[in-house]
Amino acid sequence: MSHPLSRATPHGRKRILTASSFALVASLALAGCAGAAGDAESTEVGEELTTIRVSLGWIKNVEWGGFWIADAEGYYAEEGIEVEWIGGGPNAPTTMATVAAGDADLGIVPGTQSWLQTFADGNDWTAIGALFQESPGALVSLADDPVTSAEDMVGKTVLGQEGTQINYDAVFALAGLEPDYEFIPVGYDIAPLVDGQGVAYTAYATNQPIMLEEQYGLSPDDYVVTLYAELGMPLYGNVVYGDSAYIEENGDLMEGFLRASIRGWEENGEDFAVGAQLSVDEYGADLGLDIVQQTRENELQQPLVVGEYGDPLFWMDPELMLELMYPGLEAAGYTDLPDPNEYIDMSYLEAAHASLE
Repeated sequence: MSHPLSRATPHGRKRILTASSFALVASLALAGCAGAAGDAESTEVGEELTTIRVSLGWIKNVEWGGFWIADAEGYYAEEGIEVEWIGGGPNAPTTMATVAAGDADLGIVPGTQSWLQTFADGNDWTAIGALFQESPGALVSLADDPVTSAEDMVGKTVLGQEGTQINYDAVFALAGLEPDYEFIPVGYDIAPLVDGQGVAYTAYATNQPIMLEEQYGLSPDDYVVTLYAELGMPLYGNVVYGDSAYIEENGDLMEGFLRASIRGWEENGEDFAVGAQLSVDEYGADLGLDIVQQTRENELQQPLVVGEYGDPLFWMDPELMLELMYPGLEAAGYTDLPDPNEYIDMSYLEAAHASLE
């Protein structure tokens, strides 16, 4: 699927980047724009770096492996940037709260649904990219009673964390069925599925399946992971965003941050052990992370980073959101969704990719 290279500004003005203008951006970048890939001298020795504080939507584990690589390899420094990574987690403030309070410049939010809901509170966000082209949100089932559609759950018991029942309702609604199931709230341990308490379990495709392998000795043939995208609810994940005024005032920094990040995530796909090792030994050294688990998680997440739309890394398409993603959100009961053309600005990502060609 091809998508136009477009910019939607925070004020709703949309500029189409034509093929000729895109070529001009590329030629200027390749002619020596500061910060281009491989330009190790773009930041003078001793030059003070500009700090960007980035609030992460989860703990400092391998979910951010490509960012760790970009940081450790000095790609941000080449752009004149020093990144302060602010870890998240179950007991940490949301990235939205952290950015809104001025304690972070950028946020990377896993739950796109919850982020979209904050627009109604008066927040003026601009999204400059999405790490996951497909959200890792999924249903996990056992291979002897697989769940790949709403029909597979009719009249059965399903499992999920508090608040995830709306996802089951949406799956039924999108299939043209009335919800017909029993919901049992559970935690983040997948044991209830193994114990046969239900046929499906709401999960992150990059997390709970590893529990099945490591804690219960199952192989990938013993369980089924069905992404919400396969159930009619595709969605971007780990959206990179900030306050619109900050983004607009720091365009060069945004381009440099994205350029360095792209380089890191491209390298992450070449060797899953590198980002995992950085997570265990450096960025998440105080978390007691397991190298085997982290490497496996990295392997599982990279296809979601690349996605199936054929778009560049970190790409977000407003029309794709309106046509394919918003119907799923609306089926789940989300209302007052903001127009993606008003908050997605791909101009910085376009420039970053052009300079890397």
